[in-house]
Amino acid sequence: MPYGPYRSQAEQQQHVLMFRKLLLRRRLLRWVRTHHGAAYVPFCGDGDIAGALYGPWDVYGADIDAKRVQVATSRVPGTFKVADCDLWPFPGMATPVVVGDFDAYSEPYTSFRSFWAHGPKSDRMVVFFTDGHRMGLIRTGSWHMPSGKVVELSKADKLPIYFHYLSKHVFPWFDGFVAPEFRVLERYRYLRDQMVYWGAAIERIPQR
Repeated sequence: MPYGPYRSQAEQQQHVLMFRKLLLRRRLLRWVRTHHGAAYVPFCGDGDIAGALYGPWDVYGADIDAKRVQVATSRVPGTFKVADCDLWPFPGMATPVVVGDFDAYSEPYTSFRSFWAHGPKSDRMVVFFTDGHRMGLIRTGSWHMPSGKVVELSKADKLPIYFHYLSKHVFPWFDGFVAPEFRVLERYRYLRDQMVYWGAAIERIPQR
């Protein structure tokens, strides 16, 4: 489901099993504890995750929901704005991003690709994704690939992609997308029903 002005009941409840989201992030944040810069938090909601974890960094958050931006601003020190998170909302931002938290309800990759094209990046980063496309492809056969391409799958094609969604499809895309500039240091993931939650620590490859 695309991120937009209308939110279903599931979207309004942004964090299901919040403790698992925090554990995922804490595992990978150890790679950047000593790195100074910004935490970029599109789809910031009420600022729950940013308030719990991102105090060591300058928080830049955005959401299309003005009321949630207002709540996040009151709870978390940082810079927040109402914006379409599929686009890069902070033109002119110079502080390198150390943490990118793309906690969308289903489609995190459009926002990530926009950030990657326009945002400043630290030499070492962690990025997090909430991905609901595995649910869509098995239910309807319409697969929104992380590249942005949409593919209509036959019944026979759905299951192999569904069962190897991360290992054979999302992870190889991500590795190729950030290369040759960055390499992956560690990944971590968990599933909740058909939802996928994952993150990666990445590091800029030294130029010889």
